[in-house]
Amino acid sequence: MALDAKNQRMLELLSEGSTSRVIARQMGYQEGTMRVYLHNLYRRIGVANKTEAVVWYLNRERAREDVKAVEFAQRPGTGDLFGDMALDEDLYVALGVMSHFVGPYSRVWEVGHKMSGDQPDPKLTERRGRARMLWKALLHGDWAYAKRAHDIDQGAGLLLDAPSEAALLVCLLIAGGYTLAADRLASRLTDKRKAGPGASARESALMRALRDALQSDDSHAFAILTKFSGDKANAASRQVALALLFHAYKARGDEPRARETANALWAEAETARKQLHALGERPLGPDSAAKAPRAREKAAATR
Repeated sequence: MALDAKNQRMLELLSEGSTSRVIARQMGYQEGTMRVYLHNLYRRIGVANKTEAVVWYLNRERAREDVKAVEFAQRPGTGDLFGDMALDEDLYVALGVMSHFVGPYSRVWEVGHKMSGDQPDPKLTERRGRARMLWKALLHGDWAYAKRAHDIDQGAGLLLDAPSEAALLVCLLIAGGYTLAADRLASRLTDKRKAGPGASARESALMRALRDALQSDDSHAFAILTKFSGDKANAASRQVALALLFHAYKARGDEPRARETANALWAEAETARKQLHALGERPLGPDSAAKAPRAREKAAATR
C-alpha cells in the first residue's frame, strides 16, 4: 500500500512511542486535527488503534526490508556504481567529499569569495553555515533535521535575511511530509505584503512543483523540476533542483531516472572540481593548501 509522506511520518512517530500531542507538535498541527488525521490513517490501513497501527507499520517495514534485500541480491549489475550507491545509501554518502563542491555556498563560492579580497563577514559566515547544513540534510534525505531547524523560530530568522535558504527549508519540509509547517512558511515567504525580501518567482514555482510531484505524482510538476535542474543561470539553484528531483523520482519508485539525476549531480561536482583546479586549488590532493595562496596572488595581480 502506497502512503504519502505525511502518513509515513505519522507511522514513524507512532512506532517511536509518540503520543498524538507529540506528533501534532512535531508535524505542526493542532492536537485535535492530528487525532482526525490519525483516525483517517487507521481506517486507511485497516486497523482499530495505535497499537495495531504500530504492529502494521513494523511488519510492513520488515517486509519491505526483506524484499529490498532479495531484490538487491538478485539485481543484475547496472554498471552504475554511483547511481546504485545513491539509491542504496543516499546522495551524501555517494558524493563523499565531492558534496562540498556543489550546492549553495559551495567550496567554489568560498574560494571565489576569498579571492575577491572582501573582509570576513560574520553574518555571511553564519548564513553560509546554515545553508550548508540544509544542503547536507537534503543530500541525506534528513527531513527531521529540517523540522528541528524550523521549530527553533518557525523559520523567522531565515525569512528576515535569507529567503533562498527559507525556500530550501520549505522544500525539505515538503519532502518530509511536514505539510502544515511547509505551507505556513511558504505563505509567509511569498506574501507580497511582507516587508523585506521574499521568495523569487523561480523559488515559488520550485516549491509548488515539488509539492505537486510528491503529493499528486503530477507529471507536469516533474517536468517543471526537470526544467529547473537544467537551468544554466545559477549553478547552486540547478544543483538543489537536481537533488530534489532525485528524491522525487526515488519516492516515485523510478530508479532509472533517479540514477540519471544522481549522475547529473555527480557531473556538476566534477565540473566544480575542475573549476577549483583552474583557480589553483587542489581540494582532493595534499598540495591544496600550498596552491591556494599562489592562486590568490595571481588573481590579485590581474585585478
